[in-house]
Amino acid sequence: MVYLEKLERKSRTYYYITKNFRVSDKKWKKIRKYVGDKPPSKEQTKKAAEEIEAEALKKGLMKPASKYGYLDDAEAEKLQDLKEVFNKWYGKLGVVEKRKYENDFVVRFTYNSNAIEGNRLSLRETSMVLTENIIPAGATPNDYNEAINSKDCYGFMKGYKGGFNQKFLLKVHELLTKNTKCKLIGNYRDHDVRISGSEWIPPSHEKVRGDMRKVFQWYYSAKKKLHPVELGAILHNKLVRIHPFADGNGRTSRVVMNWVLMENKFPMFYVERRDKIKYYEAVEEGDKGNDEAIVHYIAKVLMEQHTFKSRN
Repeated sequence: MVYLEKLERKSRTYYYITKNFRVSDKKWKKIRKYVGDKPPSKEQTKKAAEEIEAEALKKGLMKPASKYGYLDDAEAEKLQDLKEVFNKWYGKLGVVEKRKYENDFVVRFTYNSNAIEGNRLSLRETSMVLTENIIPAGATPNDYNEAINSKDCYGFMKGYKGGFNQKFLLKVHELLTKNTKCKLIGNYRDHDVRISGSEWIPPSHEKVRGDMRKVFQWYYSAKKKLHPVELGAILHNKLVRIHPFADGNGRTSRVVMNWVLMENKFPMFYVERRDKIKYYEAVEEGDKGNDEAIVHYIAKVLMEQHTFKSRN
């Protein structure tokens, strides 16, 4: 931040706009611009600040501002490398290898996404249901159907060629919640809700449809400006904040977020059950109006889950 500096020399006063830049842990570099012998106006201050930043950029004392909304250039570069390496790796796989990879992803995504919401199937049991068509002993119909639904939804998502709209969103919700305890399948809620363990109060059910129209409008404006990871993460938070469904909001939001990544040729990912506290903390920051937290969280998890691809 710039500040006003006043220097006295031979009974005269000189005013400078000044900014300090860190060079090392113990060393700083000062750049100042003379603005006259009277306190500067807002316009003079702004012009001097711009000149200071231009000089600092030229001298390498600061980095250019990122062209993205939340990601810095280093994060965006790592994500782009990840995307290219993943697509190169995936493109070399044969049909059988691709099917094996996708089946494994669906199992892990299904287990973790459902477990976050209270599904009691273990990772092994989820695999038995999805890959072997075996119903584990003690599995409830609801737990079993939630697992099957996730696989069906993944199949729909892979074949979907349209855009992000209400029909698509309601279809995703329908596929995820059919034959479960959810009473309103593939439709917006008709009652007010509270989120367990959260101070955030979603909008009343009368406002859901109107708020969702704003989300769809925001999406098509934001997709031209935001990095795909930013777009998917913030869209996720917007859906969670509105909580448009009676049940299945978290699962639907995570599927939609992955669809955004898939549409932009990025690999998909899952939030691990053991990491749900950090995930919830990032979501709660969004409830306070800070979507930056979820963007950096998703970027970090995405890079961690797919870093191994770069070794092939």
